[in-house]
Amino acid sequence: MVELIDQYEEDGYIYKKYSSDGGATISHEIKEMVPVEYIPPEVPPVEPPTLEEMQAQTLINTEYLVVMSELSNI
Repeated sequence: MVELIDQYEEDGYIYKKYSSDGGATISHEIKEMVPVEYIPPEVPPVEPPTLEEMQAQTLINTEYLVVMSELSNI
């Protein structure tokens, strides 16, 4: 059976030493990164478009559809 015989933290890593012969020798060592809490960046709120912006976009879309319709009739 494998048992943990030593564990310590150094340089942002956690080192764990294991033994399979009762602690006489180290059978293997594991190096894990210390978990760091992730703090997401603050995202500014998205403002809905104004009435004027929506009207302008509708006009652009309508003009585009008219041009495409005219091109397909040629």
